[in-house]
Amino acid sequence: MRTRVTLEAAVGGLIVGLAVVVPWMRGGYLLLLDWVSGPNQTLTPGIYGLSGSALDAMPFRIATQVLREVFGSSATAWLIILIFFPLAAAGASVAAGGNRWRRLSAALFMVCNPVVVDRVRVGHVAFLLGMALLPWLYAALLEARRQRKWFAVRPALWFALAISVSPHAAWLGIVVVLAVAVLPRPSWRDLVRSAQVTLSAGLVYSYALVLWLTNTPALRVTDADLEAYATRAGPGGLLPTVATLHGFWRTADVDTVRDWLGPGFGLLVAVLLAVAVVAGYTVLWKAEFDRATPLIAVTVVGLLLAAGVSGPAGGVYRFAFDNLPLFEAMREQQKWIALVLLGYAVAFGVSVEWFAARVADRSALLALPLALAPVVIAPTLVWGLGGSISTSRYPEGWSQANARMGSGDGLALFLPWHAYQPFGFSDDRTIATPANAFFDRTALTSDAVELPGLRTDSTSLRTAYVDRLVADGGGDAFGRLVAPLGVEYVVLAKTSELPDYGWVRRQPDLALVLDTATMAVYRVEARGTGRVVARRSATYEQTLQWAAAGELGTEAITPTGGVDGGRSQAAGSLRKLSATQWQVEAGSSGWVVIPEEYSDGWQVDGVAGIPTLAGTIAFDAPGDALTVSYAPWRWLLPATFASTAVLFALIVGGLIEHRRTWLRRRSSPTSGR
Repeated sequence: MRTRVTLEAAVGGLIVGLAVVVPWMRGGYLLLLDWVSGPNQTLTPGIYGLSGSALDAMPFRIATQVLREVFGSSATAWLIILIFFPLAAAGASVAAGGNRWRRLSAALFMVCNPVVVDRVRVGHVAFLLGMALLPWLYAALLEARRQRKWFAVRPALWFALAISVSPHAAWLGIVVVLAVAVLPRPSWRDLVRSAQVTLSAGLVYSYALVLWLTNTPALRVTDADLEAYATRAGPGGLLPTVATLHGFWRTADVDTVRDWLGPGFGLLVAVLLAVAVVAGYTVLWKAEFDRATPLIAVTVVGLLLAAGVSGPAGGVYRFAFDNLPLFEAMREQQKWIALVLLGYAVAFGVSVEWFAARVADRSALLALPLALAPVVIAPTLVWGLGGSISTSRYPEGWSQANARMGSGDGLALFLPWHAYQPFGFSDDRTIATPANAFFDRTALTSDAVELPGLRTDSTSLRTAYVDRLVADGGGDAFGRLVAPLGVEYVVLAKTSELPDYGWVRRQPDLALVLDTATMAVYRVEARGTGRVVARRSATYEQTLQWAAAGELGTEAITPTGGVDGGRSQAAGSLRKLSATQWQVEAGSSGWVVIPEEYSDGWQVDGVAGIPTLAGTIAFDAPGDALTVSYAPWRWLLPATFASTAVLFALIVGGLIEHRRTWLRRRSSPTSGR
């Protein structure tokens, strides 16, 4: 019976999901704020530990790339969004327990609510999947507690899957684990089992230990992030906003659920939601105390933390942010709303079950309108979020630019210099700059978030260098100045900002090789990587002066130290072997510039290089051929395999444990609820 209802919930979730993504299945690429797709999308440098902005959830990144290889990038973009709906619906059904009324109503609520609308709109796909796994984690924890186990595999599996997808799920999951462990009246078994679950799940982040030990640069998260990503209060105040599942910090360009409902109807829906949740918890408290108490605690904690630094627990939040390791992952406070959603879904299902039982003598169908209440927001969710988002096709000019540049080790620097910007082919919606999803050649793009009070939290020296060059209008020698970055082409998308980039065509060391209605491509005439032989020390301002006067050569420019070696014309003899290795051919002894983001992990025979002014790496090398390798990869690769092996072992163990439980239930159909 339970398996059948779980399948029904999954099918119902699949139907809702299909209603959302069907318009995106007709071709083109899905381009959302943080979820863009393109024909050449591949693994990000973070998979190798080379990018501080993409170090997390490696299993999810790898799995996504596998799906791209099988189904194509275009289909994968909507397919992963679709997976959320049956996964979340089935999970809510299992977490709710009870009869069909309760379980299916909880499932519908879990996939049809303002949180899902907001997060799909901006493309927070990993967060959605992590949120979908929380009900499964809660249900497995509750079952393990009821069976009084010392050790349990399935809760560890669900927790591991969640944090393999989204780092936020680690903190969300810990709250769920603790709530089930201590409420009501914990025993030593509960505490030991909870510790085992947490530690077992944490092993899937083995690679994170390598990143930490090797001092791999990550984002610089500060108090400015807390303010930029703070939960936004609605008309009724902060807590009522969060309690009605709103408060997402990024306002939408189109109508939100609140706008759709309007003030009058929205207030009525909020009151009915409050009544349903309170009534559901009251009934559950009396009927299943052990199911109710952890959920109530999870909901309350979720409400307080989702209110963020401006809420009642603001001081606690700031203390945790400043003192708890890795808590900066929760810089966006409203993501705690996932806990509230879990509690609401179960409470709503219980209310529907209670009401259906009271009207059963007359007609159980009277409960159907209440069960279907979440579909009131359907117009903002289905058919591509109410028709507000459709797929896009890249302009022909982009394809021509890609063909003109071809593939190669050299970078394509993409302008306008923004991490997020609107394009005509995205219906003027702001999206993550999709250059690396489209071009065969690796593109260098800005990583600045450009929010009020927070321009950037990046630690990249390269992009900081380009920031200054772009602000200075190219420095009158843009090609020579970006050549040490390994830039071979500059591509300028013709957006509304085109007049601000008129300085590009005036650069003497950029040659226009393609000019279309949507894209211009310039070839960088200068070269500045490989064996450059000489080194000079200079400030940024001195370098600009030398470049403008034609006195800057290919030499390695370092901020401090070293002897002024004069102008050099040597360059080249460099070949990229892989994402983590460069081959320097034999030649004149002297300085070598490697066009990678500076890290002391880049080494020659165990010796690290030094940073250049441009944020790349320079080595003082002999004339022999040599290999420059990213040393942390030697440890990160086996650690990633170990993380994957742990996840696989948990999957196998979870299946075995599930089979044993199923056989026990089959032999005793009345056991459990």
